[in-house]
Amino acid sequence: MKIRKIKNDLKEKEKIAEMLIEFRSYLASLKDRKDDMDLQAGIEEVEYYLDKEYPIYTAVKDSNYLGYFILKFDDDAVWLEHFFVREEYRKQGIGSKLFKKAEEVLDELGYVNLYNWVHPNNQRMINFLKKQGYDVLNMIEIRKKFAKEDLKNEIEVGENEFRYN
Repeated sequence: MKIRKIKNDLKEKEKIAEMLIEFRSYLASLKDRKDDMDLQAGIEEVEYYLDKEYPIYTAVKDSNYLGYFILKFDDDAVWLEHFFVREEYRKQGIGSKLFKKAEEVLDELGYVNLYNWVHPNNQRMINFLKKQGYDVLNMIEIRKKFAKEDLKNEIEVGENEFRYN
């Protein structure tokens, strides 16, 4: 397996877009929603990140694309904007290798901390980040519910209980 920065060509953008669509679909499922992103929209999103010069790396083995990550710069912070390993390649150490590469890129660029935003229902990613030595820092996003939105889940943050979806 090789982890490398993606090439800026159509074939490579399509391969990343296919995984991006899987990633978006998974995130939507955490909220009991469906995401209908098509390949062209996926390619356009990849192109957006490339235009912004955000690093995109992929794990490839025998021409199979296993996963990818995107780093996003926001002032003096670097966010792990996307982090995805295809279902059939999970639990094989690929995610850990991809994450290690993300931290190496961060270090090469002169940054200290890699920030992660994780949906509270994404227990897989929360457990993964814990294994990588990450912990909750200081963020909680709060908003009013949308009209007709059913907030069925609850989460405890410190001494506060919130409903969320």
